[in-house]
Amino acid sequence: MKNIFDITIAVLVIPLLLIIFPVIYICILFIDGRPSVYKQERVGKNGKVFILYKFRTMDHGSDENLHQKHYESLSKEQSVEPSLKPGNPIRIENDDRITKIGKVLRKTSLDELPNLFNVLLGQMSIVGPRPLVKYEASLLGEYQKERHSVKPGITGLAQTQGRLDLSLQERLYWDLEYVNKYNLILDMKIILQTIMSVISRKGAN
Repeated sequence: MKNIFDITIAVLVIPLLLIIFPVIYICILFIDGRPSVYKQERVGKNGKVFILYKFRTMDHGSDENLHQKHYESLSKEQSVEPSLKPGNPIRIENDDRITKIGKVLRKTSLDELPNLFNVLLGQMSIVGPRPLVKYEASLLGEYQKERHSVKPGITGLAQTQGRLDLSLQERLYWDLEYVNKYNLILDMKIILQTIMSVISRKGAN
């Protein structure tokens, strides 16, 4: 049922976005050059690695190690285990790698639209824990297997609870809550809450 739900939404939504996709693609191309679409390896269900598609929001030649160093420093400050105990947020404050158009795309979550093609390929779900890069996943230790027992999602329970304002522990807590409780009614509720979060820009980077 969840697979049918995912494919149905993706098939219905993609045609409605066929006008938006080219506009965003061309804007990035003319303002900041190629490539307009960013591809990155992410960890999917059962630890299987896949290529995630997003609209590019960062400058050419941006230091990708900065993101890894940030997460590793957070993991040293706070033990990575599920908890609602607040800590330093996972966002990188004043990240100057993000382009001007990238800031707009991130605040509106439009940069995630190409994820719909990952859904059609069966690599992602509409709702689920956000897919992590390998070094992020490795920080989860014993919780990695449980978190990756379901398909990653375009949005998830953690995104409705604060997105990038969450600490590592808080994000893991909400991700595991979803893994243990997910159903179609919860998925529909998360989709509606995500729309409200995007409108309010709560937790956006």
